[in-house]
Amino acid sequence: MTLKQEIFRIKLQFVETLYVAMEKIARWFFGYPNITGMEIRPRAAEKAALVNHIKGLPLHQTRCPPPSAPSTLGEVVFGNVPQFQKIPRIFYQHKQDGFYNIQIPDYKNIWFLPDWLSRWIQLNLEITIDVSPLEHLQQALFIAIVMYYFVVEFRIKLFWFLTINPYTRPWIYLLSLTDWLMDWVAGLAPTVFSIDISPIVVLTSLGKIADSLNHLVFTMPFLPSEGTLGKIMVDGKFKQVILYRYLPSLWAEEPIPDSLREFWYTKRPDILKYMKKNYSQLEIDFEPNRILKEMYDKGHADKNVAENISTIKQLSTNVICDISSNSHSSIDHFVSNYNDLIAGLLHHNII
Repeated sequence: MTLKQEIFRIKLQFVETLYVAMEKIARWFFGYPNITGMEIRPRAAEKAALVNHIKGLPLHQTRCPPPSAPSTLGEVVFGNVPQFQKIPRIFYQHKQDGFYNIQIPDYKNIWFLPDWLSRWIQLNLEITIDVSPLEHLQQALFIAIVMYYFVVEFRIKLFWFLTINPYTRPWIYLLSLTDWLMDWVAGLAPTVFSIDISPIVVLTSLGKIADSLNHLVFTMPFLPSEGTLGKIMVDGKFKQVILYRYLPSLWAEEPIPDSLREFWYTKRPDILKYMKKNYSQLEIDFEPNRILKEMYDKGHADKNVAENISTIKQLSTNVICDISSNSHSSIDHFVSNYNDLIAGLLHHNII
């Protein structure tokens, strides 16, 4: 094989590998090949209704960035600190909707996880009803970003003091924590009137990311796309909400976590009864695995007993048939021998 052929073979192999990789990415993240596509010209009525609905929604107000007016003595001395204020999600029970229903206030700036990520978290991490681990992680990320925001801000203010050499200890540690990000952004952000705007870009981005965490809502055990718009009455006024009701689609497609089914069976039989009554036609296993195993073993044992009884009946029938046939042959043999005996006695004039 010549060098030219070897290079051509490597090119074909690279193209084939790239094709397979792109197909997997399209399948995992975008649902390829079941893609409906994007409408070139969306219907004007639906678009106008959606725009009007979003315009009528309120904003989720947070303290990130914090307000300029301090409200406590600590904020007067140290300045205002951003606070984590998540959007509440309210669980409620209803005799028709079921036991696991979620009501979330609707805002303009609310956002959710993508369906594929929510599905992966529920299937691999088994986070369904209790989302406190995700909320703790959400709050921890918020605090970490806010703390790093103040570190970057202090690093920028440090250059205002000409008497401080930032390249000496302990200031050098501060630069090592922040300069990697500042240098990376400086290579991307353009200069405006010969002024480096990378500090503004970094602080704005960090503040935006931290503020977005306040508006993130988890919809487990439902997928985010299962929500429906609704209204509720609060203090004599209608309030827009997003409702998640009935049976989560993921529970109909994948097995329900065994820990949750065990909880229903041992502590909440009313939930188990409701699930079996309303969704038994979907052929979903609502009992825990140990009960299903016992039911399977019992059914298997009953099947063996039934098969043994059938075998015994068949064996007894064969035995009776054999006995009946043998008895007939014995009687025939006795009758034939008796006739021979009478004939012999007559022949010798004994009778």
